[in-house]
Amino acid sequence: MSFLKRFQTSLESLHEFSDSKNHSIERYVIAYSGGIDSLVLLHCFKQIKANIRAVHVHHGLQDVADDWVHHCQQTCEALNIPLEVLYVNARQKPGTSPEEAARNARYQALQKNLKAGDCLVTAQHLDDQAETLLLQLFRTASAAGLSAMPACKIFGEFLHIRPLLSFSRKEIENYAVKNKLQWVEDPSNNDLAYDRNFLRKKILPQLEKRWSEVSSQLATVASQQASNLQVLEDMAAIDLASALVTPDKSFSFFKIESMLSIKRLKKFSSPRLLNLLRHWIIRSLDKQPTRNLLQEIESSLINSQPDAKPDIVFSGYTFRKFQDDLYLLKLNDESITHETISWHPSSALTLPGLNVQLKAVETSGKGLDKKLLDESLTIRFRQGGEKFHPAGRRHSQSLKKLLQEAGIPPWEREVLPLLYFRDELIAVVGLWVSKDYSVAEGESGWRVEITKS
Repeated sequence: MSFLKRFQTSLESLHEFSDSKNHSIERYVIAYSGGIDSLVLLHCFKQIKANIRAVHVHHGLQDVADDWVHHCQQTCEALNIPLEVLYVNARQKPGTSPEEAARNARYQALQKNLKAGDCLVTAQHLDDQAETLLLQLFRTASAAGLSAMPACKIFGEFLHIRPLLSFSRKEIENYAVKNKLQWVEDPSNNDLAYDRNFLRKKILPQLEKRWSEVSSQLATVASQQASNLQVLEDMAAIDLASALVTPDKSFSFFKIESMLSIKRLKKFSSPRLLNLLRHWIIRSLDKQPTRNLLQEIESSLINSQPDAKPDIVFSGYTFRKFQDDLYLLKLNDESITHETISWHPSSALTLPGLNVQLKAVETSGKGLDKKLLDESLTIRFRQGGEKFHPAGRRHSQSLKKLLQEAGIPPWEREVLPLLYFRDELIAVVGLWVSKDYSVAEGESGWRVEITKS
């Protein structure tokens, strides 16, 4: 079968995936670097007369980067393919490798460039797949990492396909030579300081001398791992459904992203539990957790002592536990103030950091005495040791005990607004009003309404 016929067959199989995900492909967006792989990809799409456009990402990492832009423009002009150049800042950030920084910047730019009906196409091939598997193996990756690169995947709201993944580097080079294609060479591809280049230049050639089909065999291993991963994903989805808890509908100052039952989680073996947690985090946050994070959640939250109160922060979210539930919470963007805030109930009050607004709302037969509407009140937060006598109860109790009995999580207690008149606690906002300042049945009163600002 010819190269082009195999390419068409590969593309047709990827369309089956897109159809299963209800993604209609109207146009292919080719990530065109100017190198041989993406040029062959571009040329193949042109030969089959597909609806395409090209995008070149200018990383600014090479002195010849501007020359590459010019080359790509000339090539696309000759092929009559529209080209857009995206300029990105791909400089290395603390905690990331140069390759990771460039890759992240590239894919972020490509995703932002996509429009309705677009499908991103990149030119990774069989040898790239083999290299990726080895790199992941050396990083002690899980089944997700060892499955390497999928031929088709969801990419935000779009699809990302790799139709050359079953083609070897040699086949691609032969196609380029046969069709007299002109491409650019990235000098960094010869820098052995990069792990991928070291594998490509030093390790794989030695392996191929012993096992001539090693790249194909490694790609097959990656494919098998992808199948195993699908089984794990299916099992995780079943386990997760049994452990999910519906969050309380009452007001929360922290956004509850998701909740799990710790009692149900403890029924699973450790490998099955970690698989469930991984699936949960990816589904909830669309972010890949590390093995260390999963193990920390298991040991510090699920299997810890009942009175342990760890706070595990991950990518703008926090994992916490309360009673028998595991919480995934969104961290507030601003720091929460615990200072005393003056408030006159005739106007609404926005609480800094909590992104909520307090407003006096009229009530009947319950709530606070309306005389207080003419007073200057203050909003304070827990300091410890507060006593409170809620309306409808026979005795006063410590605020700490009242909040515990009400099932308010510790992190909510610390930011719960307390309404004071002079130095008397007259209401715990959203929960109770003071017996001494409440109205009787049939009388008009008011309460503090909390809304997101």
